[in-house]
Amino acid sequence: MKRPFSLIVISSPDALESEAELVNEMFRNGLQLFHLRKPRFSTRRFASYLQQIHPAYHNKVVIHSHHELCLRFPLRGVHLNHRHKKRGALKQWLLLMYLKMRKPRLTISTGLHSLSDLTRNQSRYNYVFLSPVFESISKTGYKSTFNEITLREQLPKLPYDVVAMGGITEDNILKTYDMGFAGAAVLGRIWKSENPVATFKLIQEKCLQYVPSW
Repeated sequence: MKRPFSLIVISSPDALESEAELVNEMFRNGLQLFHLRKPRFSTRRFASYLQQIHPAYHNKVVIHSHHELCLRFPLRGVHLNHRHKKRGALKQWLLLMYLKMRKPRLTISTGLHSLSDLTRNQSRYNYVFLSPVFESISKTGYKSTFNEITLREQLPKLPYDVVAMGGITEDNILKTYDMGFAGAAVLGRIWKSENPVATFKLIQEKCLQYVPSW
């Protein structure tokens, strides 16, 4: 029996014209999970972006900053970056505890970059990103240092889902499934293409031919 596999799209970190409209079109074509990451956006600008996403899709959106917006929008979850996890980030964790109290089903995710991080107890997260699995498209010179054999050995042993990130394309996404990842997150291949929606559909079709959509 084939196991489930998640295809996640991450926003461009930069402001792109009509990006929210393109994301809505991806949702209409089957996108199941979208991570919104705009590190230079103010809270007001971030909220404005969310308002451009059709309300029917808000429960499929995870935000990487301005987490308090989960109280204004019915979002899927929050993603924690390295700044959120720094020792002494008490305010962030108090906010997170409050959000979970108000919305118990809110998911929590984070990004990891080494096998040692991966094998530590990450039970507070619903899933984690591991990157870069392949040479990054969005970050020049950001190359993978992971050993495929080691990943195949370690991933099935972990008690939480690990999502592959970094250099994901239609040509290698099925390899991440074979290695044991629970999903793959696509960024550069989508937003550096001439037609982001068509590229998303191409990658999605590749997955649907081989693994079930989640």
